[in-house]
Amino acid sequence: MHIGFMVRTGPYTSENIDTFYNLSKSLIKKGHKVSVFLYEDGVYNVDKDIKSPQERNIADRMRELVSMGVEMKGCGTCAKFRGQKRDKLIDGVKHGGMANLVNIIKETDIFLSFGF
Repeated sequence: MHIGFMVRTGPYTSENIDTFYNLSKSLIKKGHKVSVFLYEDGVYNVDKDIKSPQERNIADRMRELVSMGVEMKGCGTCAKFRGQKRDKLIDGVKHGGMANLVNIIKETDIFLSFGF
């Protein structure tokens, strides 16, 4: 099964990215494919410069998911409005447009959205 996600919230503002992380790990371990589109403040979750010595490091968690095969795309327009440059993304993540979101929705069996 192919499961798609959209995450609209940034790191450390809610538990959305943590829920996505835990669900994705479980789904991959069961043999499912996972794709995510990071929208609005969600693009901050893949900023490679996140420093979090006292708490879980969201960027490290996203790197782990990419290494497990999760397809991650961030909204390029959302990133531009927030000043995020492509060279600040963790390896394996790309900016894209709404067509990427549409493709994820179209290609997945289940689509979940985490937002405000």
